[in-house]
Amino acid sequence: MKILVVDDDPFILELFPEIFELTDQINVHTAACGPDALRLIEAEDQPFDCLILDVDMPTMNGIELCQRIRTLPGYDKKPILMLTARTDAVSIENAFAAGANDYISKPFNLKDIYNRIRVAERLSKAAKSVVRVDALDIPIENSVGLHSFELSEKLHLAHVERLILSFSLGNYLTQLDRKTLDGCKVFCVSLDEADRAFQRSTSMDFNTLMSNLGESIYHVVDCPHLLMSYEGNGQFICITRETELPDWELLETEIQRSIDETSHGLSISNTVPIQISVGAPIAPNANRTQRVKNTFTRAISRAEMRRSTKVAAA
Repeated sequence: MKILVVDDDPFILELFPEIFELTDQINVHTAACGPDALRLIEAEDQPFDCLILDVDMPTMNGIELCQRIRTLPGYDKKPILMLTARTDAVSIENAFAAGANDYISKPFNLKDIYNRIRVAERLSKAAKSVVRVDALDIPIENSVGLHSFELSEKLHLAHVERLILSFSLGNYLTQLDRKTLDGCKVFCVSLDEADRAFQRSTSMDFNTLMSNLGESIYHVVDCPHLLMSYEGNGQFICITRETELPDWELLETEIQRSIDETSHGLSISNTVPIQISVGAPIAPNANRTQRVKNTFTRAISRAEMRRSTKVAAA
């Protein structure tokens, strides 16, 4: 694994190469600031496998550097870990929203470093299964119902605010302390009849529809603490610490109104009704080892129950 560590602290830049000096599988490179890191990335023929960025740096802080790196070719899904003394919820949210996948808290010990690098290796493997579907990558003549990806795949939907990859959202949820966790709400926004929409759309239309739905969620929820991910099957998992959210049924109504407006020009809207269901928010599972699986499963189940209730009442 080829790692780039960026920090303005000379001690950190000396420490990381020493930590992995006897490990043949890990090759550590260092940079003292954001501009130096970008120049080093550009000069390397082979992309780095993992990046560790200090948050508090002069000239360009780690959040800005993370955002810049995410725009570079080959770095849209590379594991990025933030090295920070800030463990407040807002700082952590901002790091993940900028594209970070994990963080290491200062002060740290060797066990912390080894554990997070192992997580980064798992993240790197998981990222390879994420399908990136950009409109520019899809031929104009692509046919209805013929896709290079499955409905269940967790697509990488670019350019949607506060939307991060699924494994990053899970990692964020896992690391929250009990106090922050108690203030969180998790809910799922699901596209009804996603299978029909998938079968009757082109890849470009389906990608656009999911991106529009993500943007509708972001604008309607209108919360600075929102983070969300696309879980496949037309479903978005949303996590927020906002205590003054509108009633979830009102959220559903407003998101529906927004997606009606944005999907109006899509050919799919002429053949399949674009309807969404929002599940009632839940509190995250407290058990750290089962938190992500149990919380995500329950949130999705709530959205599916909501759809069933509407169908039964129709």
